[in-house]
Amino acid sequence: MPELRPSYATQDTRDTILEAALTVFARSGFSGTTMRDIAQQAGVSAGLIHHHFKDKETLWNVVGERITDDFAASFGEPPPGADTVIDETTIPTMVANYMRYWKTHPSALRFQLWRVLGAPEAERKARSERLNQHNVPIFARAQKAGFVRADVPAGLAMITTGGLIQFWLHSRLEADDAIAAGGDTSPDDEAFLQYVLGLIVVAKKKRGK
Repeated sequence: MPELRPSYATQDTRDTILEAALTVFARSGFSGTTMRDIAQQAGVSAGLIHHHFKDKETLWNVVGERITDDFAASFGEPPPGADTVIDETTIPTMVANYMRYWKTHPSALRFQLWRVLGAPEAERKARSERLNQHNVPIFARAQKAGFVRADVPAGLAMITTGGLIQFWLHSRLEADDAIAAGGDTSPDDEAFLQYVLGLIVVAKKKRGK
């Protein structure tokens, strides 16, 4: 089942190529992928891919941008300058949406892992700046409103939740083994989500003090 939303108004070979590129990049990373691999996955000629996307780095960047667009859309990213209403549900909803996106987009999650393992840095940097400029201020406002602990930087509170959730999803074997070594049973995803939120969210009874 395709993970990337179509970009074009009608069925277009470029969407097929981008989905194939995501599949191959997720499997082999940037360095381990050739344009021929992507052409075989897409069922088109390598020449057609070069015609539409020039080279492998361009294709990687476009796939990364599409993932970022889909990721932002899953959060209902508002237009630039629009304010997000902050209440006690804001951060739990954001974090739950974050987990849901990565759970339902396994190839995008693998692409994300390859991003940090030596792929072209420009796309990774652009993604980081775009998402952090939107999401970190929301955490900061939630801190100011008393919904998120204020003894750590807003960005650190955000990446704590994100990093733990990604680790939970891509390193479940290690997580389960670590928990089992203590004689305990691994929580389900919802219980883990509540554990992560408990690290940063201020309990209602404490907010009322």
